[in-house]
Amino acid sequence: MSRVILKRGKEKKTKNFYPNVFKDEIQSIMGSIATGDVVDVCAEDLTFVGRGYVTEGTNALVRVLTTKDEPIDKKFIQKKIKNAYDRRKHLFKETNCVRMFYSEGDGIPGLIIDKFDKYISIQFRNSGVEKFRQEIINAVKKVAKPKGIYERSDVENRTHEGVDQKTGVIYGDIPDRIVMEDNGLKYTVDIIDGQKTGFFLDQRESRKVIRPHIDEDTRFLDVFSSSGGFSVAALAEGAKKVVAVDKNAHALELCKENYELNGFTNEFTTVEGDAFMLLKAMAARGEKYDIITLDPPSLIKKKVDVRRGRDFFYDLCNESFKMMEIGGILGVITCAYHISLQDLIEVTRMAASNNGMKLQVLGVNYQPEDHPWILHVPETLYLKSLWVRIVEE
Repeated sequence: MSRVILKRGKEKKTKNFYPNVFKDEIQSIMGSIATGDVVDVCAEDLTFVGRGYVTEGTNALVRVLTTKDEPIDKKFIQKKIKNAYDRRKHLFKETNCVRMFYSEGDGIPGLIIDKFDKYISIQFRNSGVEKFRQEIINAVKKVAKPKGIYERSDVENRTHEGVDQKTGVIYGDIPDRIVMEDNGLKYTVDIIDGQKTGFFLDQRESRKVIRPHIDEDTRFLDVFSSSGGFSVAALAEGAKKVVAVDKNAHALELCKENYELNGFTNEFTTVEGDAFMLLKAMAARGEKYDIITLDPPSLIKKKVDVRRGRDFFYDLCNESFKMMEIGGILGVITCAYHISLQDLIEVTRMAASNNGMKLQVLGVNYQPEDHPWILHVPETLYLKSLWVRIVEE
């Protein structure tokens, strides 16, 4: 087995369970390596510190799978997937859909597995984990016993790493729609054509947070709605008016399906188009809302783009506050790792000040436990939600 030798002191990160070994941390390589190869990671004195797979074409040359001297084989893969599944069993009391495996959070960087009732949506996000695809598929079949597995490896970084994007059925059959039941509500899930792996499971806690603040007088604006997670929550609490905004026409069709699936009768409208331009138009028309949620996609992929991301959130908040009055609630949410909670706090405060508004923080929440946040791996904390209420001076 080839060995990757780290520069002096760089082994501390690996020993402390950080999975990425970057090129500039490497002193030398003993033997030949290629994408997907399993290699040993060693300290400068050649002592073993970890074992992982190679991902050429990316700055993280090695993704560490274990700090133990153990074989990386089908038994290892199955154990990782079974352990992750077992840690989530209690969640099935609330929902029939969970993230069954979350990349670094569960110990295999680049692997995403979502379980939607009896069906699996799987994503191999990088070139290294692609080499273990059959072992992973076999393990999923054994552990979760699904009726079907659908691949959603349609992510951009695969292309950057020299691996084709892939989608399609890889086991069994996949229905056009799956009904997700979550905290007493129903959502239609489209694994094949829906966004990401089919549904944004990571907003479970955010939907719980906002529901107690909604009543029959609430006018609710769901911006970047996707298939309407927040819209359904608002409608379920009896909101008198709910508007879902998204640029994806298919996502808005799913919103409508969710409305019908739950048998709602309150007022519900979908609006297709660029969210920021629509917010400006709504504000210019004098529209008013009691609660607005801003949940944009992860547009900020690099640290150098943080300033642009902050400006984007400021603009969204600024236009939203123009449509709100005393008592109004704004939810500002980011799924971009590089945008911090402090970034959200600062841009929200600045936008409120620009509109002469004073804010009370109602709460902050993060991703749910089936998207585990590992303290040793900062990148595993990606979703941050800030909830504020406009109060009198």
